[in-house]
Amino acid sequence: MPVNIFKIKRAFLIPLIAVTALLFVLFLLSLPAGLLWEKIILGCFFVVTLAIATECCRREMIVGEQSLIIKKFFRRKEFSWAEITQLAVVAMGKKVYFLLTTTKGFYIFSNLFADHALLVHALMDKLGEEKVEAEVKNYLDYPVERFSLIIMSWIAALVILVIIIVKLSGN
Repeated sequence: MPVNIFKIKRAFLIPLIAVTALLFVLFLLSLPAGLLWEKIILGCFFVVTLAIATECCRREMIVGEQSLIIKKFFRRKEFSWAEITQLAVVAMGKKVYFLLTTTKGFYIFSNLFADHALLVHALMDKLGEEKVEAEVKNYLDYPVERFSLIIMSWIAALVILVIIIVKLSGN
């Protein structure tokens, strides 16, 4: 019984985890000598970024013979192939979102998943032609990768690193 597991791209996770770690370091540096508002803002940024990083690290889609399992942090949804009624796509430049409509609601995932084209192919194979919109098939002829979010994450990590260096050299 083959099972395919799809997770968020490591190329995005690595800079996101770096941003989280650097925010924590910056927060720790602000504790002894920082202003109250600085501690509060850095603490909030760190907690929010930690929550997002944890969610991204735990998110996965499992395509099995009998069902599709969507795992998120503290949540797990399982759908039999009969429960999924439609697979659609919305493309806005390099941002691509796939919509799974089920009898239990709808679920959205993006092209930020590693091998997202393979994921969509696997879903198409399990769902059949009648449940997949024509736009999905057209998209798979020319799938796009989303690198802007990865680049922005690395830039954010670099900016935080520069702030840490300035903070360390300024004391």
